[in-house]
Amino acid sequence: SYAQFKLYDYSHGRDMNMEHGKLMVQHYAQNEYAEESRYQYGEASIDDIWFVLYAEVLKELETAKELVNEQDLPEDIKSNKKAIIDILKVNAFMLLTDSFGDIPYTEALKNDIPLPNYDSQETVYTGMLSTLSSAASSLDTKAISFSSGDIIYNGNVGKWKKFAHSLMLRLAIRVSDAAPSTATKYAATAVTDLITSLDEEPRFTFDSAPDRSNPMWRDKVQDSRDDFAITELLVKELNDRNDPRLAAFADEVPGGGIVGMPYGLDDNSASSLKSSTSRPHAKLLEATAHHVILSLSEVKFLLAEAYQRGILTGNAEAAYKEGITSSMNYWGITDADAINDYLNTQPYDPSNWKASIGTQKWISLYTSGTEAWAEWRRLDQPNLKPSANGVVSSIPTKMPYPQSERSNNASSLSDVSNKPTNITVKVWWDKN
Repeated sequence: SYAQFKLYDYSHGRDMNMEHGKLMVQHYAQNEYAEESRYQYGEASIDDIWFVLYAEVLKELETAKELVNEQDLPEDIKSNKKAIIDILKVNAFMLLTDSFGDIPYTEALKNDIPLPNYDSQETVYTGMLSTLSSAASSLDTKAISFSSGDIIYNGNVGKWKKFAHSLMLRLAIRVSDAAPSTATKYAATAVTDLITSLDEEPRFTFDSAPDRSNPMWRDKVQDSRDDFAITELLVKELNDRNDPRLAAFADEVPGGGIVGMPYGLDDNSASSLKSSTSRPHAKLLEATAHHVILSLSEVKFLLAEAYQRGILTGNAEAAYKEGITSSMNYWGITDADAINDYLNTQPYDPSNWKASIGTQKWISLYTSGTEAWAEWRRLDQPNLKPSANGVVSSIPTKMPYPQSERSNNASSLSDVSNKPTNITVKVWWDKN
């Protein structure tokens, strides 16, 4: 339970989601203390991300797996529990490697190796895909798993199997430019049992207890922070498309209407617009809101791309439309005529499929900043312009390695990077 909470608390919270992912893809702009909008990262935040994912998520999961081995239970139940833990570990390792690139993987989490060597991102992805494949195949829907403690699916093995395959599809398509044969191999396995409805989406629902509540609520209510506005770019893109999701994304300003903030301003310019620009919708800030770990719309867009690339056989246009429809449905838009009208104004373009899929995926991933950043780096859509005030001239494509690693594990880190604070070098799968 603790590992699940910490994993999705960070995936949804300030350091990874609001102050990084959502800023990099320009869903959010900062309306004061706008350093991160200008690509200036605080060392403490980067250190915290690294520490939490390794020590408070992955190590907790590894310990949980050891405890499962010691339980007096039938082997099929223990096997299900360990497979679920492995799926969560892949989710955490993916966040790390997509953020930093090469990371400790094969030697990580071992008590007798305090300073682990780094693995290439290609090695990490190969390992994660193999782990997911083994986990998915070992899940036995005729047996139970966790009777308590699983906050995502309450031990539902069938849903965990669908999540495993859907996560496998995400990984497979992510490496499609870097390792096409690997992508084809694992996509063929993944497609056999994917998430097919909103009810099957893996979601982490936060608790009403303040210390387990939505980190966006804690940020606003407990910490009295009000640092983020929706961007002028996102408002324009949705208004130009007459997109009904905008009303669910943001609140109106006191005078009426949803008003976005220009991105990447200096602190004074941003602060001067704070009172006249729109905040994220109040429902997104509720204490018991949820984090969508992997959405139905993402699955549909992944399938559309797989069909378009010829990795899988299917109708890319139909899957693209299903991706948009699923996103609309998630945001409470269910009127079929309204959705069809929107689809007619946003036709699928097979000759420029990256723009079609990439732009709609960018919209649909509004609450998932880290995933939106990964997909923007891979598809290069939509065409985002970096902050004119940025400390670098392009949008960052990775996080800097943490100070703790540069100080404590410098020898291992130097084997993979001679510029550990470089934030514009591309990770292995980012080939375009």
